Amino acid sequence: MRKGKLGRLIIAGISGLIALGISTSAFASANKVIDVSQYQGNINWAKTAKVTKMAIIRVQHGGETIDTKRNVNANGAAKHGVPFGQYTFAEFTSVKDAQTEARQFYSRSNSKAKFFVLDDEKHMSGVSSAAERKYATAWVTEMRKLTNKKLILYSGEWFASTVKFETSQFDGTWIANYSAKPKLKADLWQYSATGRVSGISGNVDMNKILDSSAVNSWIKGKATKYYHTAPASGQIKTLKKVRGYDDVNFKTKTGASYGKHKTLNVTGVQKSAGGAYRFVLDNGNFITANKTYVVTD
Repeated sequence: MRKGKLGRLIIAGISGLIALGISTSAFASANKVIDVSQYQGNINWAKTAKVTKMAIIRVQHGGETIDTKRNVNANGAAKHGVPFGQYTFAEFTSVKDAQTEARQFYSRSNSKAKFFVLDDEKHMSGVSSAAERKYATAWVTEMRKLTNKKLILYSGEWFASTVKFETSQFDGTWIANYSAKPKLKADLWQYSATGRVSGISGNVDMNKILDSSAVNSWIKGKATKYYHTAPASGQIKTLKKVRGYDDVNFKTKTGASYGKHKTLNVTGVQKSAGGAYRFVLDNGNFITANKTYVVTD
């Protein structure tokens, strides 16, 4: 059968790749979804990228233990074209702890991360299921003030079934069960802790996409409804209690908070490194410009 022009171009392209020593099977096999931390050691991202569709990278364990490979892994994944999210392992024991861990996590995250994950999989001493739900809600509420990227809940199936998280507050769910497919609704399934991937020495967590549309949306993200400009009146009104910060990236809180239905004077709008918009108040404080929390007069 005579080959057309397109066929000849495809064959020529494949031949060129082979001549350069690049395996064409690598492109077809880039379907693995992995999550990694410092425990995977030095990852050869050039090799790992050839078989990896998406990676999820640890940033911290609680608020005090920072993953030593968080930046190396984020930069390696980004350099080799692997889209990635980042996660924090929860150790909060109060609403205040949850809010603090959220701010610490965000301040330590990489700007190239496509989405953020709360890894909430064990009770701290004395924390009930009801309290765990409350703290997870506090975490996701705080993160909504910091970023417009998607927020995902990760947990083991037994723990999630026990706590009964309010998953509607999150943009997706990632459930671990090493013996069977989760019965709980899950977009991503962590099915093994003993996977093997090129470029990584030793075991690595492996995951299977259950809802490709949902997981693809994590990578693409979504636009939270923000005000992009200051109102002509120069005033806004809070719909909920909001916190004031010294900087546009919300890394340093001022100690000031503004209650519900409070009228505030604004001088402008600035965009954070993570893509979220902030109102600049006349006293120099920054607050969220998220329409869920404030309204223009």
